[in-house]
Amino acid sequence: MLSTSPVVANSKRDWRAVILDRDRFLQLERPQAGEAATFCYYRKASGWDKQGYSIACSLLRDVHSKRTVAMSPKLIDLLFILQAWLKINKLPSKILVTSGYRTPEYNSSLEGAAKQSMHVRAMAADITIPGVGTEQIAKLAKAIGVGGVGVYPSRNFIHVDIGRVRSWRASLEEPPSGDWLAQYSREEVDLALNLSETPDLNRVVFV
Repeated sequence: MLSTSPVVANSKRDWRAVILDRDRFLQLERPQAGEAATFCYYRKASGWDKQGYSIACSLLRDVHSKRTVAMSPKLIDLLFILQAWLKINKLPSKILVTSGYRTPEYNSSLEGAAKQSMHVRAMAADITIPGVGTEQIAKLAKAIGVGGVGVYPSRNFIHVDIGRVRSWRASLEEPPSGDWLAQYSREEVDLALNLSETPDLNRVVFV
């Protein structure tokens, strides 16, 4: 679980601690399994809610191997802080989980997956938030500052984990071969390349 102790400097509380200081409701969806839930996994008065935590672990399971394990509470808190900040700022906030826990066997079958992946340790999730750009989600995750953040723009998701603090960006996919550029006029290409880029800042149900 993320620290909820006050920040000493200026006698002000860490903004993350302020967000965590309440009953914690999380809204997750797992498209591959056709499941979604809004649930309370932590209650301020009594601590971790067993049923809510179990729902979180189920939605973050390895859907390919059909295996559920105990996910890191710190990872669940990280997802909660991400979602809470978006809600406070009146932005879309529903988190779609594309990958959570992975068995070692399934992880090994994935091209490019790290052998020591944090997914295998139940400490990582790949997520997307419809309506919010990957760059903005990554910027927020970095500001939370509790682990790794990877951006995969061509696949429209970000990776978050609660390992050491670090960040990376996956290479963009190569453009298609052949005369794909011929379909555009010179004026269209010039216009596109001259535009400045501004990044856009209690029960499981079946959907």
